[in-house]
Amino acid sequence: MHLPDELICLVLAKAYYKDPPLNTPDYSTLSACSLVSSSWTHPAQILLFRCITQDVAHAFSRFAETNDQALLANVRTFSIALLTQSVDLPILVSVLRRCPQLYELTISARGLFSFPDESIAALVSIMNSTGLSIRSLRLIECSVQSPILYQLMGVFPTIEFLTLGVELAATPPLWKPICALYELKCHRTLSPEMLVWLLSSSASSLRVLELRDLPSARTAVELAPYCESIQSLRLMRYNAHTAAILRQCTNLLELVLLNVPTLVSLPSLPPSLEHITLLIQTYTTSVDLTPVIVAVNSLPNLRTLSFMGDLGQIAVLQSVCDSKNVSLWRTSQKFWTMDDPIKATRFPRRQSVSNFYLMK
Repeated sequence: MHLPDELICLVLAKAYYKDPPLNTPDYSTLSACSLVSSSWTHPAQILLFRCITQDVAHAFSRFAETNDQALLANVRTFSIALLTQSVDLPILVSVLRRCPQLYELTISARGLFSFPDESIAALVSIMNSTGLSIRSLRLIECSVQSPILYQLMGVFPTIEFLTLGVELAATPPLWKPICALYELKCHRTLSPEMLVWLLSSSASSLRVLELRDLPSARTAVELAPYCESIQSLRLMRYNAHTAAILRQCTNLLELVLLNVPTLVSLPSLPPSLEHITLLIQTYTTSVDLTPVIVAVNSLPNLRTLSFMGDLGQIAVLQSVCDSKNVSLWRTSQKFWTMDDPIKATRFPRRQSVSNFYLMK
């Protein structure tokens, strides 16, 4: 039986993600779907090549050498572990040369301290000759003193989404990046000097800020000029300096919190807020949800409350949300917010197969 193309695409989109909410591609299912019939092959292959994860990077690089441009043009994200300079760097260069629509690059530099000059020259040559525009960079692992971040930001001036999953302490170079960041996600606290350097061209562009570690007093001061334009603030740990940052974000549309702050109270939240995400990871004690209830009752533009935690506490939130016509999205799966690196018109962004079409 032949299914309409629209229905095939809906089935494939539903089957794309494996183990939600971690949301890695289900390559096995997509591969099987591509063999169902000729009408399934093309849409399944498009999704099969959208995201190339680290565990299949080497196998993909061998396929890329066949130079099937129709399939390679579907690649939007590529992840690679740089373990051996002689093997992995040529793979990175080859993939960048052959994937003209690549949007996001994830690098784990466990075996590489810095890019050699010849590799930098090769990457610059690719950028100049192909017009490749890397919009999202995720640096997951590298040496604390590695200059790799600075090298990559020099090579890819089109970066707008930056995720730093590692502690970095290398002194910033004298030159300033021209990357206008829309999103900055920091898993560890950056030095004030590095923060100033990273945001030196982002005064009017920064919209999403994620801080997973406790900021310092100096960090709060350095972020002050950017706070007014921030629309989404994600805070995993909370102290007086975090509160100071939140207080200065007067135009927020989204706030993401890990647990309800107790030692330092939440400041008055801006009336512009449309979405709040609350991730409760406390297992042994009940959580006082009073600050959240106050927020739901007082915020005039709040549309959605996302609650991730034990659902035994959900009844009171449901009642308050119903009374204020606020949508309550809930799950018992306790995972930090994961969404796609795209510019948002509304929050939450979440992850969706349809977002690949916005990765240009």
